[in-house]
Amino acid sequence: MYPTRLLPLALAATALLVTACGTSDEASDPGTSPSPSASSSSSSAPASPSPSGTPKPKPKPQPEPSRPPSSEKPVRGLVSAGGAAEGDLEKTATPLPDEAAIRAYAATLGTSLQTPFTTKATTLLAHVPAGQRLYAQTVYDGCEAPDPATITATTSGADVVLQVTPPKSTKIQCLVAERSVALLSTDIPVG
Repeated sequence: MYPTRLLPLALAATALLVTACGTSDEASDPGTSPSPSASSSSSSAPASPSPSGTPKPKPKPQPEPSRPPSSEKPVRGLVSAGGAAEGDLEKTATPLPDEAAIRAYAATLGTSLQTPFTTKATTLLAHVPAGQRLYAQTVYDGCEAPDPATITATTSGADVVLQVTPPKSTKIQCLVAERSVALLSTDIPVG
């Protein structure tokens, strides 16, 4: 297809999305939305009166918080590189409170992991929720990288331990194993 033919299609798709999403005036809290039979009435009709005869006030829109509370989901990431599987996997996680700690930790990794780890860890550090701390740990050596969504944190005494679910068994054979480093923010108190 030619680009000139794609433009009308893109405009039509955009118009469809805008129409399907509705307007901000139509949005409401599910707990305060009218009954299905009332939703067929015109949107310009006044608010229905309450049993006392006075009209019900429209609910005021609530502002979105700029930063959710500390129950915010942790940031997580996984960095893997072939040829970096040197030495044993770490038994505990290392806290990464700042960029200096990230660089110091990266220096302990295999050469092929240092730059991608530093980039990913620095990016995640900027998004760590308040009350949480970023940790890193080598967690897996294999032909495939595990899914970052499976990274969890536990404690072992006074230490944080990151764990990851290994990938499902596959028939892939590799000459050089990849080392995977997990990154996870957590609010686990460390003594």
